[in-house]
Formats: sequence, C-alpha cells, structure tokens
Amino acid sequence: MSFLRLTTVRDLDGEPIATVNAQFVTSTDLPHTWLIIATADDESDDGYDDPTAHLGSYGPFADPDGARAWAEAHLAPYATRYTAVPLTAPYTYADVEKALGKPVRTSKELRPARADTIASYFKPYALTRLRYGTRTDTPRHGFTARETEHPELGPVVELTALGPDRYQRDRDHSVMQTVLNLDHPRYEVTDHHTQLLVRRLADAELHARADQAAARVAPHLAGLTTN
Repeated sequence: MSFLRLTTVRDLDGEPIATVNAQFVTSTDLPHTWLIIATADDESDDGYDDPTAHLGSYGPFADPDGARAWAEAHLAPYATRYTAVPLTAPYTYADVEKALGKPVRTSKELRPARADTIASYFKPYALTRLRYGTRTDTPRHGFTARETEHPELGPVVELTALGPDRYQRDRDHSVMQTVLNLDHPRYEVTDHHTQLLVRRLADAELHARADQAAARVAPHLAGLTTN
C-alpha cells in the first residue's frame, strides 16, 4: 500500500467542486476508481532522471484503460511520464483502528509550533525572515516569526509580513497562509489581518480533521468519473 494526496475533486466537466487535505490508500484488493499520477522528466544532481518529481494527479477514472487512454491523449504528446494507480475510498483513523484491533499510536506530548520550523517552509518562495522588531515599512522585503502565547489559542508562532509596499505585504501574507494551509495540515492558521497565528495541532485534532475530510470527499469519489 502507498499513500496519495488528492487535493481537488472535479465534476464531469472538469470543474473543481471540492478541495481536501486527506490521505488515500491505494490497493488492488479493495473497490476503487483510478488515478493518473504524472511525473516530470527532471534530472537529479547525479545526472539521472528523478522518477519521483511530481507534477500532478488527474482523475478519478472509472477503469484503468480509460485512465491510460486519457493520459495518452493529454500527457504523452508532451513527453510527460505517467502511471495509473488504483484509488480506494479514503480510510478514517477509526477504520484503521478497527482493522488493527487496537488504537492508532499517537504522541501524548503536545508540542508547540516553532518559529524556525515555520520560517523554513517559506524559503522556496523567496520570503526572507527578518529580525523581530523590524518596522513594518522597512525597505527590506520579508517577514518576522516569533513564538508567543495567545490567550485563546495557546502557544503560537506569530507571522508578520514586512516591506515598503502594502500590496506586496498583503501578497506575502496571503502566500504564507496558502503555503501552510495547503502543504502543512499539521498546523492551524488564524488570520488576524496584519498577523498570522500558527498553532501546531495535537495528534488527536489532526486525526479528527483527516477523518472529517475523508467523510466529505468519499461520496464524490464513489460517484465521479473523468472522460
């Protein structure tokens, strides 16, 4: 078994109808639809192709032949490599615990978000961390990150976009929020207009949210095909 992230569910016209952050288990032994995973022909540092360079996922398709036919028509002409994988309905943690006959092991330690960790997520987006206390309209372009205690949320990392241009600050604020929401479901982001407050979710909270996302998307996966 392996795990895939499906972030967008589309209707028969290809229009997005739901966005989720959930894990999906692939298996040839359970009922499923099919998904196309496209990979880039990128070369790694050692000169060899990197087959794990991920471009995107397409589907779900009703059967593997239909999935491959679509990929041959839409991806093969651009020399894009792809593979068709079976996709089951998403499991919840309750399903996993039932199959195992015991609770899923979770961390008992509630760990707070760390400023250094959060700041590292923004390096690929040309966002530079600046010293806390730098004035908002500094001529430098970047953001501050500091660990603090919120009266309602508890320990959080406070993010503030800085720079001479308000439009750019608003854009960077939005980029940071989007990166965390889409790529790091371990964290909860609260938007306070000029700051983002980032809280690290406990294991129990993370599992509950994954179960909720799985329950929302399961009916769509059961009834959709892509032509």
